[in-house]
Amino acid sequence: MKANLPARRLIPKWRPVATTLKTAEALSIEKRVSELLPADPEELGKAISLWRETQAPGALGEVLSFSVHPELVDIVRDVGREAVRSGAPLGLIQQSLINDLWRGDQAIELVTDPTTDRVVGTHPFQTQINRLRSLLRSNPSNPLALLDYAQLQAALGKTRAAERSILTALSLAPNNRTVLRTAARYYVHADNAGLGHHLIRKHRRTADDPWLLASEIALADAANVDSVFLAKGKRFLLEQKKFSSAHVTELAGVIAYQELRSGNLKKARESQRKALLSPNDNVVAHAVDFENNFGIKLDSPEVLNAISRSSEALVLRAWVEMEPEVVESQSLVWHDQEPFSSRPIQMLSTLLLFRGDSSQAMRWLKAGLLTDPKDRGLLINLAFAQACQSKLSEAGATIRRLRSLYPDAEPFVRATEGLIEYARGNFDLGDQFYDGAMEIFKKRNTPEVATYCRVNQALMAIERTHPKVMEIVEKANQAIRERPSFDSLMLLKTSMRKELPPVRPLELEQRRLSQWVFDPSANTLTNVPGVTAIGAKAIVVLDKGRT
Repeated sequence: MKANLPARRLIPKWRPVATTLKTAEALSIEKRVSELLPADPEELGKAISLWRETQAPGALGEVLSFSVHPELVDIVRDVGREAVRSGAPLGLIQQSLINDLWRGDQAIELVTDPTTDRVVGTHPFQTQINRLRSLLRSNPSNPLALLDYAQLQAALGKTRAAERSILTALSLAPNNRTVLRTAARYYVHADNAGLGHHLIRKHRRTADDPWLLASEIALADAANVDSVFLAKGKRFLLEQKKFSSAHVTELAGVIAYQELRSGNLKKARESQRKALLSPNDNVVAHAVDFENNFGIKLDSPEVLNAISRSSEALVLRAWVEMEPEVVESQSLVWHDQEPFSSRPIQMLSTLLLFRGDSSQAMRWLKAGLLTDPKDRGLLINLAFAQACQSKLSEAGATIRRLRSLYPDAEPFVRATEGLIEYARGNFDLGDQFYDGAMEIFKKRNTPEVATYCRVNQALMAIERTHPKVMEIVEKANQAIRERPSFDSLMLLKTSMRKELPPVRPLELEQRRLSQWVFDPSANTLTNVPGVTAIGAKAIVVLDKGRT
């Protein structure tokens, strides 16, 4: 369930290097972000014709240059494949770019069951690993290739090997922003956020680089220490006129989050507005996750464009909008971008469990736990999946592991114990476990999670033919009426049980990042920046009689 995800922070995002190099993060802060020339399919067609006529590497390079346009990349990828298969002359850089385009096309190399057409295998990174090994054999001093190699090593649970790759990359490029931020992010993954924070805090470039300033503030939060640069970051954001919005998006976002936590909601919203002027994938995913906290409607063209390019943001938004198909497809893309992260696997496995596909969920959970054997959310889902499959001794072992690692997971553990007793036919004892879990949730002031627990109990009571099933279903219906949540509504939608009520998305009152004002007398439409009042209209028409 989404409620089990740990609080999201704006720490650096560890993507494949090829993806990061396409973002403002990889550009010099001394220059404003260039505007991309519009895609021209006609010019691409001419370039393809010229290459097919001449077979010249230069002509092929012209074709490959169009791959920066998302709407043309499929055509360019096909021409690259054609060039390789025909044996046309290629430069080394052209070969590398074509391989990267193929990787994007075939990123999720998962095994499927031909009888169901569903994914049954995970973590088949061998093709990518072999490609990176080959590249590093020919160029062992390539720090960016080492970052990608470390990401795949971390995904396979080879933490020490990943750290060696990271440290080698740092020794080769100690001042490279991408290397620094990736190394710091690795240490958060390795449960050593303090070292990641120290790495950024002590670096001589941090004080003058908005990307590193943002990293220091976020990593200090992750390490539970005071930020050295928070005050400077706030002044930097207020006073700076030098950098484009794209270069300060993470700095503004992390300051907005700090102001939100401090209770300064007005300042938080203003910083969030600046963060969302030109957001990257990291900021927009964080904004979607905290949309209700800020109360800002994420519907500006810049934000919608950024959401469309962030698989994580698409998953989080689809969850609250109850679009399970989008959650499934984009979780796979998110997993491919961040194969070391448990978050996409937790979302995907939860959805599969909602559908009753515990076998498929189990495969993903085991793959995720290979990367991070102590992940709290994955262990909670694993215990539930084992109980669903009546693997009661295995579920019991997972429950004991959860209790030893995470005492705060007790209500989830008790609910799973309730399901185990239902499987044994001990319905009264099972009810006691479920009721105990819900009492803990309510004492913790999380009644929405208690609703989710009650809905889950009702579904299990229906499945196991509980003698008091209608009484439990009525309790679930009442809980949904009083305290609905995104998790409980998604569970209801995917389970499609007629005994439980139909669902509709939660409607939330929100503010806007700006407002359009139409003046009929002057026939002008002006965009007025600034966070609006709750429920403000997108367009306001001035009174014709106004003077």
